[in-house]
Amino acid sequence: MDNHSVAVMIHMMTLIASTTSEGEIQQSNCRSPQYLEMGREGVVECSHGQTVYGYYWYDTTDSSRNQPIIRNEDGSKSGRGYAAGEYDIQSDGSLVIKSVSFDHDRVYKLLTARRQFGETSVEDVTVIATVHPDEEFPLIDRCSGGVSCFAQLAPQTALRCIVSNSRPAINLTWSLPTSKGTLDVSYTSRVLPSGLLFTSEASIEEIPFQGNSLLLLECKQKRDELPSLLTEKATILIQNRDVAQTIPPGAQTMTPYYQEGSSPQLPCVYKENTIAMAWKRVDSGTLAAKTRQRVFKMSENVGLSLDGSLILPDINLRDEGVYMCSTNDGESEHDVVYDVHTYAIPVHPHPLIEACGTRKVCSSVQVAGDVLSCEVEGARPPVNLTWSVRALNDDLTIDSEGTVNNQSDGLFSSIESATLPNLNTSFAVLYCTPSVEGDVFELQDSLLLVELVGPRPSFKTPPITNWFERDTDGELSCGNGMYVVWKRRTASANDSIAFAVNGGTYPMDTTDRSNRFDMRTDGTLVLNSVLVDDEGIYVCVFGDGVTESATMYDLKVFAVPSPPHLVVEGCEQQSYCVLEKPSDGSVLCSVHGIRPEVKLTWTIQSGTENGATFVNHTVVRSINRETYDISLHSYLRAGRTAEKITIQCKAVGPHPELFELSSTLDVRFSGGEVNEDSNLALLSLLLLIPLAIFVFVVICIKVTRRRTNDTRGLSGDETDSGRKRDRAVPDSPKAELDETQMTLLDSTADTSQDQLMADFVRQLKNKYRRWCANVHPIPGGGKHQQRSIDQIYVDNGLEVSRSHNLAGANGIQSYEDLFRLEAKRIIVEADAGYGKSSMVMKAADDWCKAKDGSPLKEVHVFILLQMKSLKDITSFYEAIVKSLLPEDTDITKFMIERLLKRRDVVVVIALDGFDEYPGRDMKSDFKSIFSGDMLQGAQVVLVTRTDCLPSALDPTTRHFRLTEFSDKARQDYIHNSFQEHQSPAVNELLDKFSVSSIINNLLKVPLFFTMFVHLTNELKDADTIESTTRLFELFMKIFENRLREKEGRVLSKRHIALLSKIALEGVEGNEIAWPKQALLRRLGTDCFNDFVHIGILVEEEEGDDGSSMEKKIGITKSTRKVKFTHKIICEWYAAICLVRYLEKSQFGLRGYERHLRKLNPFELQYLYKFTCGMSSIAARRIIQYLDSGVNGHEFALLCKVEETDQIESITEDIKKICEESVSFFEPSSRLLRASKVQLLEIAFQLKIPIKSVFFDRCYAFFEEFPDSLGMKSNGLRIPPLANLQELEIYSPGHKMTEGECNNILTYASKCDALVELRLSKTLQPMVMGGDGLRAIRAKKIKCTLMWLPEGDKLTYFLEQETGRWKFYRKELPIGGDFPGTAKSRLEDLEYLDEDYYKDTLEGGRVGKDTEPSSQETEPLNPVKPEAESKSAEA
Repeated sequence: MDNHSVAVMIHMMTLIASTTSEGEIQQSNCRSPQYLEMGREGVVECSHGQTVYGYYWYDTTDSSRNQPIIRNEDGSKSGRGYAAGEYDIQSDGSLVIKSVSFDHDRVYKLLTARRQFGETSVEDVTVIATVHPDEEFPLIDRCSGGVSCFAQLAPQTALRCIVSNSRPAINLTWSLPTSKGTLDVSYTSRVLPSGLLFTSEASIEEIPFQGNSLLLLECKQKRDELPSLLTEKATILIQNRDVAQTIPPGAQTMTPYYQEGSSPQLPCVYKENTIAMAWKRVDSGTLAAKTRQRVFKMSENVGLSLDGSLILPDINLRDEGVYMCSTNDGESEHDVVYDVHTYAIPVHPHPLIEACGTRKVCSSVQVAGDVLSCEVEGARPPVNLTWSVRALNDDLTIDSEGTVNNQSDGLFSSIESATLPNLNTSFAVLYCTPSVEGDVFELQDSLLLVELVGPRPSFKTPPITNWFERDTDGELSCGNGMYVVWKRRTASANDSIAFAVNGGTYPMDTTDRSNRFDMRTDGTLVLNSVLVDDEGIYVCVFGDGVTESATMYDLKVFAVPSPPHLVVEGCEQQSYCVLEKPSDGSVLCSVHGIRPEVKLTWTIQSGTENGATFVNHTVVRSINRETYDISLHSYLRAGRTAEKITIQCKAVGPHPELFELSSTLDVRFSGGEVNEDSNLALLSLLLLIPLAIFVFVVICIKVTRRRTNDTRGLSGDETDSGRKRDRAVPDSPKAELDETQMTLLDSTADTSQDQLMADFVRQLKNKYRRWCANVHPIPGGGKHQQRSIDQIYVDNGLEVSRSHNLAGANGIQSYEDLFRLEAKRIIVEADAGYGKSSMVMKAADDWCKAKDGSPLKEVHVFILLQMKSLKDITSFYEAIVKSLLPEDTDITKFMIERLLKRRDVVVVIALDGFDEYPGRDMKSDFKSIFSGDMLQGAQVVLVTRTDCLPSALDPTTRHFRLTEFSDKARQDYIHNSFQEHQSPAVNELLDKFSVSSIINNLLKVPLFFTMFVHLTNELKDADTIESTTRLFELFMKIFENRLREKEGRVLSKRHIALLSKIALEGVEGNEIAWPKQALLRRLGTDCFNDFVHIGILVEEEEGDDGSSMEKKIGITKSTRKVKFTHKIICEWYAAICLVRYLEKSQFGLRGYERHLRKLNPFELQYLYKFTCGMSSIAARRIIQYLDSGVNGHEFALLCKVEETDQIESITEDIKKICEESVSFFEPSSRLLRASKVQLLEIAFQLKIPIKSVFFDRCYAFFEEFPDSLGMKSNGLRIPPLANLQELEIYSPGHKMTEGECNNILTYASKCDALVELRLSKTLQPMVMGGDGLRAIRAKKIKCTLMWLPEGDKLTYFLEQETGRWKFYRKELPIGGDFPGTAKSRLEDLEYLDEDYYKDTLEGGRVGKDTEPSSQETEPLNPVKPEAESKSAEA
């Protein structure tokens, strides 16, 4: 140390001594006190703005105080504290304590020396070591350890808030937040030392409700107190228990009515100044509450929206009651009361008139005095009905009698019967009008047009003859009236066609030709493409209910000949020509394909003065079904001196206005006389020889064809011309057909129809063969991965499982069995990716190949329509022409209609993808086909997505569902795919990529498994695949890498963002196909081509109706549409865009909730999963959104797996679910049930005990899976769960079959931990047996089998050795052991009496009470998105 340093040190010691003795005023460059957290490095912060020579820190508790613990002189550090490593010093003089402890809790002194001698300062700094308390927030004794809670407390209840083990002590305070600020609350506080730490308390002796029912209190560290050791404040929302079940006087009360099954929201606006709110039901307690930070739900059966509205999901009769919402701003309170009532609208929106079935408007033939009845079922409140007859636009009420019946489920049925009065008109318009008290809901009137039988006024109006050209549209006008009725009378029938009333037009019941006619609201009858069969007397009756008039038409059809002019032999011109003849000779004039029949005449225009004349006229007449061929062969005698004669051939008949057919010609003679007799003889010979030859050949052909048809039927490309058909042969006014002419007619007609059928079948098969030969198992795989449908189709993988518990649906193991059924209407449902289209394509392939053993071999015509391409097409026959036949086909839709209606033709129709049909909400032939109103003789198979069905179905329709791939089917598919190499086993393939149980279940979906198999060679670097997102991320990378491999380029992020935005817009609007040109404009040509090239997008051709003129002349337009290869791929790209939206900071809770409401999770579950798997931020917001709805928790857990990619992340949640009963309800959404099933399977995998599973009216037996429990409606099933302890099946009134009992017992035997099986409200066999019972006996852990046929009234126990039921007469002790847990107890019970079983149980007492045994209810949807209104079928 130099002399200067020694001088400084001497001066400093002197200064310290003088400061101590004289109390010198110190500088304030360091804050005091300073708080340093114990156990961590701490810095005693100081700040000196000028250049300092040295800093010297002293410990004031050290007796050797004249020695600093650390110093920094001109950048050099020293001192005993520095040497020991306990202290350090920063360049600005701040003291660093390496590890703060209680020993550092003291006063330190800092001496600062400047450059110039004597410029020094000194200051004291107090250091306090701090310890954070056990919790980061105060603990309120009523909150069970949470930072916030809700409680019902009396005003006299004391509250205590506590913070434990802190240093220094924390001063706690209670306060009451209000909209205007925070108010203090009277409280007492104390601090309790515990060694070197402290426990702080603040207590309230009495809760200050101040006349309100709600109170929000906060407990927190006193404001501005240092150090701030708490990060949060604790809050408690308190409801005054003394007034929890009362309604305050003067509260605003409303009485809303809500439709049963809806999910209404009771508004209670959560305003900016609202501090807290609570919802309660007066008769049952508080349901939910809300503060600005927290939502509290006391009932799982309600939901709470962001604005505070109470959501009542799937509301029903049990939800009726008084609900009250209280909002509190901290000082005052506002209450809103709702007296909630429910109403149930009948299934049909109008009364059902007995004569009309389910139709709103119909017609019927009645006699005065007949009883008419109409009915409304399933309504609440009851509906009042009245009958009235309309006359002069006034309704006259008819006397009637009504009855109202109260149904067991709280609904009412109303029936009103009236006697038809005697009226003076032929027709009467009757109404059945419904009304509901209070106009809670509205129903429409039902209308019955009655045709009265008996003496009625006759109409003397003579018919007006109207001629229409064949195959053109015709119109018949009528007068105006309140009603207009069209009827048609022919020699063989008297049909009603249609009627108009109240601005609507309706077909009538008695005609099977209604699709041939249209009726306008003004009464005009339109005949579409008039046929000869349409001829007859048409009567239009119109009236106002008092007077009636009629107009009659005699409709006749004419056909223009082909060619449309007379044909003269030797003439090429149509109207004039010159013939050269050597002398007298014959002339031939003919007309072909004309209707009605005409006469041909020859007249001489000039030359008669020279003796020219016609002699020996010969007429040849033939009939071709509906038209005539006429030829006139005449001999022209020229006369002696004639050189030129002008003659004319003309068609004449009873209707000359129809045709103006004539041909004029000049005949020039070269001279010479001709012997008349020789000419006549030659003429006769020339006519007879060819005619005889022709007749002989035709007869031979006819005989040969009949012999051939005796040994073979009409099948495939072969046609049958030997069967008899009904023919419409026009009447001949003057001549009868001889045998030769009839033979000619039959041969020509049969040959024409058979040839048409052969052409039609050939064109269909050409189309199907192209489809079946170009199948791509994965999108964009290229020609090297192209397969035929035969190569990739695995029948066992598409087993058909029965649905809706239809009797007799067992044994459907193959798609071929569908076509062996006698049912004419069949529906096959399946989710996306289950191979619906592949199944019907395989059927088309079998038909084309006439495969031996196939039920389709005997089918004459197989129609397969891909309905997604039928935009704006509602006609079935037009769809065939536009989507199946070549562009240059000569076959029209009218020809197809005639072919398919032939009685000798077997027709099968497959409609693929009704869920993707653009016109499924419009009136169409397809709906008529499936309701049984059209093509009743054809077998029709409709393939559609689950729960997307036509609104009206034929009652005999059979329902089936495609199931997932079995292990055998997956192995078969692998074998087919690796046929050139050695095929691995399924387990080997799954183990290779460490596939989790969730993904293993996903790979049972045929689409996913086929993609997985075909991409295994490209999945070389795959790690464990735990989530759906991980699997699809691999798939998508493979697709996108194809561009790099083939073109050396990669997809840009901008292009992916563009496509993802389009995809999200598509799923929001439920439109995932776009016009090609529109997509090109948005993506750009290069981007568009890249996505098509790698198989993400695909182009399709879609039919377009074109203009009306184009339709008439047969021009077919087509547009190019572009769509994603599969809907799930569309959801993947939509998720990319949705992630961006959810991650944006400006999207608050309200913002992204509004966005998510457009996306229905039931239809877009993969979109939700993908979004959660792509972003943790998006996942948290989606899970919060799902949890805010009712019963969305289960699906939210599966989304959480997507976020973490680890099943273990939801272990604790699954444990909580499995601690209670896991219930499956009917009805409930398929997504909710599937989520629960998947969670149970995860619980099984993680060996988590499952307390109980409860089936509530949803059990179904699937023969294909005898060891699993199936569910109605959605085809789901639960495999055996070894860790399941209790199982209950509740099925009111259901009589269990032997197969169902065996299924349940077999399932129970494979649940190792199962100790109790309960069968409630069912009818069991009196004696149980079978393999299932034997398996139960062999079970290691014994299982008690209990039967409760009448609920809790009486319990039966199964004696497993005999299979007989025993019962216990006394009441079972609460909490005690059930009989049957010990063999000795069971032996003491009594056997079920056979008489009691037959008379009481089997006689109908079982299942009378259909209330569920569980007190819970469940909505169809876990959340309520905006898209719900658009997909209400689902």
